[in-house]
Amino acid sequence: MALSRTIRSCLRSKDKIIFSLFLFFILVISSWDCAGIDIQKMARNDPASLISMEDSLSERGLSPVIVAALVTAHNTLGLAASEAEDYKKAIDHFSSAVGLSELDTLSRYNLLMAKGHLLYKRGNKDGLWDAIQNYHKAAQLKPNLGDPHYYIGQSYHKLEDTDFDLILEAYQKALALNLSSPLRDETEKAYARVSKRDQLIKDFWK
Repeated sequence: MALSRTIRSCLRSKDKIIFSLFLFFILVISSWDCAGIDIQKMARNDPASLISMEDSLSERGLSPVIVAALVTAHNTLGLAASEAEDYKKAIDHFSSAVGLSELDTLSRYNLLMAKGHLLYKRGNKDGLWDAIQNYHKAAQLKPNLGDPHYYIGQSYHKLEDTDFDLILEAYQKALALNLSSPLRDETEKAYARVSKRDQLIKDFWK
């Protein structure tokens, strides 16, 4: 009875349209538990809209399906921010993803890589050593990916470290693992440059 009186009151009020939209929103959200494919599609195609609803979704409790979708959305936006070299924003998104699912390996990997990139971009010596540590941790999470090893090599090179063995070893590891075609090309070029410099120094001291 109380619910019926409330509904009739809302319908008679000036908030009729808002109330109708609210009901529609509740119906849509309620259907998501049974339509995981749709919400996952939204997470990939319109992640910002899904994340804008995160607080409302959290208030009613997050099902595993919605948690997975939110994690996907945060990772999608985080990767976009990383590509734009907005590493602070990327870290925020990846941290949110890890907060939703602490055991999600991809989110943790992305977070470590973004932290490494931010430190590498800043370029100070202590930060570069910390960047290398983050890349090493990322490599442990995704041992089939060569990306962390490439950036380890880049970090050693930026440190102007004269231990060419460390730099070359990092590039060799990267090339032995999975890399995108553009990054593989960059790694091969970097390896060739360092190898040439190493050989020149060796020849000089003969």
